[in-house]
Amino acid sequence: MNAVIHWRRSASIALLLLTAGAFLAHRSMGDPSQTAITGELVETYCWGKVRVGGPAHAQCAIQCAKRGIPVAVIDEKTRKDFVLLPGKHEATLSPKLIAAMGKKVTIRGELVKRGQNYYLTADSWTVK
Repeated sequence: MNAVIHWRRSASIALLLLTAGAFLAHRSMGDPSQTAITGELVETYCWGKVRVGGPAHAQCAIQCAKRGIPVAVIDEKTRKDFVLLPGKHEATLSPKLIAAMGKKVTIRGELVKRGQNYYLTADSWTVK
């Protein structure tokens, strides 16, 4: 009988530790609906037509973005384009973000895939 009680207590402690570990791992991963993409910030017209980007193209890209051309971040690892959408409660992308055209940025937001297209809400960002 003592062996059964000891086994149940050990099993209960193991289950408690496993549950606590899973909870802490989930908390450390942050908001699961948020994705971070790091890469170059581009406007989609020149990038899509002739793959022009970088610091030399920044002023043109800023002007295009101000005129309403969509903005994207090109993932530095996969080279996939992620078209940026305004963050929650925003009508447009931030002028401060648009000013970072041609630079390396990290955008954090909600990732949405529609068909072969990827979209990312620009909830927060940092310029590298």
